[in-house]
Amino acid sequence: MEAPDTDFPVQDLLRRLAEDHRSSSEIARLSGVSQPTVSRLRLSNAQRMRRSASFNKLCSFYGIEVRLSGKRAAGYNELLCNAIIEAWDGSDEHGRALLVVIEGLKGLSGRSEGSTGPLMEGRHGGA
Repeated sequence: MEAPDTDFPVQDLLRRLAEDHRSSSEIARLSGVSQPTVSRLRLSNAQRMRRSASFNKLCSFYGIEVRLSGKRAAGYNELLCNAIIEAWDGSDEHGRALLVVIEGLKGLSGRSEGSTGPLMEGRHGGA
């Protein structure tokens, strides 16, 4: 059995929600999450809480730091770079093929067609 994640600030978020005198609708509008999510969290007693985009948005809204633990703490940029290096055979042809695969995944992220992160910047030209 895994040790509890002490970097998962459920009680802190629930306390802030309980202390906030604004309506659930107002909190939802300001934080970017749905009103039912805010209401559900306000009525919960931390049962079945999980990390989610809404949880992270609310933590950010209230200034609560959510730290990543374990392997994720190394940062996704480093993990992604290492995974690409491990998969790449070093040839230009294989490098171009990996780039096509990675760029094909952009549609899954919901990012706009022309956006690239720091990992891909400068890689489009003469590869």
